[in-house]
Amino acid sequence: MRVAAVRPAPDVEKALCTPTREQIQTEADRATYGRRALAVEQERRIAENELQSKIELAARAERLVTQEGANEQRRMTEQAAAARITAEAEAQRAQTAARAQADRVRVEAAARAEAVRLVGQAEADAEAARVAAVTGLDTSAMVALAVRDLAGHLPAIGALTITPDMITETLARLGRVAADGLR
Repeated sequence: MRVAAVRPAPDVEKALCTPTREQIQTEADRATYGRRALAVEQERRIAENELQSKIELAARAERLVTQEGANEQRRMTEQAAAARITAEAEAQRAQTAARAQADRVRVEAAARAEAVRLVGQAEADAEAARVAAVTGLDTSAMVALAVRDLAGHLPAIGALTITPDMITETLARLGRVAADGLR
């Protein structure tokens, strides 16, 4: 007799294979959990490295900001010192210019005062000479000089219309003045 195959019943076969299947499944689960644990550990190391890099970059940025602030403060201090020196030089220049201007004004004022005094003296001398010249003149000559001076202060006459009535009246007045002067 020959036995081609010995097979247990399906329920028995299933029962016999279960411990082996469970052992294989447990080892597969253990391998999966191990891979997952290894992946989590690697992700943790990567995140830790990234965090360390960010901390280093933040420290460098802080040093850079501090250095830039110090540079800016030094530049502002130098600009303020330069502006102060410029302002002092400008103030000194302005004071010198003001003194020179004051001296010029003083000299010009003295010159104007002297010129006014000389002009006033010359006018006074001329008026005295005029008074001396008219002293002893008769009344008609004095009136003629007064009319001449008055005519110099009258506004300019653009056009003058003389009618025969005006000439007659003016000649009549002159005749009366001449007759009164002869008496």
